[in-house]
Amino acid sequence: MSNTRFEISSENKELTPEFRYITHAKYGADWSSMMHSHAITEMMYITGGRGTVLTRTGAFDVHSGDFLIIPPHFLHTEKSSPQQQMEYYVIGIENISYQEDMDDFNPIVPLSNSGEEVRTCIDQMYREIQKKEEGYGMMVKSLLLHLTVLLMRRKKIDMGIEKTDSIRSDIAAVKAYIDGHYSENITLEKLAGLSFISKYHLSREFRKEVGTSPICYMIERRITESKSLLASTEMSISDISSSVGFSSSSYFAQRFKLITGTTPLDFRKTSHGEKPLAIPRNSK
Repeated sequence: MSNTRFEISSENKELTPEFRYITHAKYGADWSSMMHSHAITEMMYITGGRGTVLTRTGAFDVHSGDFLIIPPHFLHTEKSSPQQQMEYYVIGIENISYQEDMDDFNPIVPLSNSGEEVRTCIDQMYREIQKKEEGYGMMVKSLLLHLTVLLMRRKKIDMGIEKTDSIRSDIAAVKAYIDGHYSENITLEKLAGLSFISKYHLSREFRKEVGTSPICYMIERRITESKSLLASTEMSISDISSSVGFSSSSYFAQRFKLITGTTPLDFRKTSHGEKPLAIPRNSK
């Protein structure tokens, strides 16, 4: 008798994606569209209608059947077509990391012949959460694992599995406020009032959670938006400077070069396929 046995070692306990929530949204009069981010990954599946997903790397038209990945701390929002009202699922997942370059990240994942299987997994997850029958938690987790492995094996997304550290709620509220109000005159005192902690404690805790201070994060957020405006509009640099919240064009140019390594004008030329003018060096 032939008997071949395979085992998984009890010591080989792999980290797995952790399900946090699933929602089903549909466009309505109360639809709120504001740039924001999350501490965990979101997967989005468009079930109907059309719309646009706006991110810090551009605007992406979406329609029924599209699947998107929104990485942690990645600024984004959704807008529906008024004529074809958009519907979609959103799944919140911890412990997923990305190897892709976030500077030009495209959130739309081409599914090709995997689309039906992906839709089936998500539909089943939503039904399990709705019905809450015996063992539904284990079933949802197994469906999420199936979906994740499917995407990884078929090379749909370049992702890995590693521990996600969720940002604490009070710091998340401050970060969300900056994301939505970066163009306004935001002070550390104002942010401290929102979080109900002292400004000195806020600076320390924000840096611990996000990796930079609240004011530096606000400036980086303004620079990110200015890059989008420089690349996609004909607005003057002065107008862009004021629209994203800088008090003067000179300060804007100074911070822009410090963060990006180039000037706003050279960035605009490069994004339009032009070569910045070279500054001749004096020969010795």
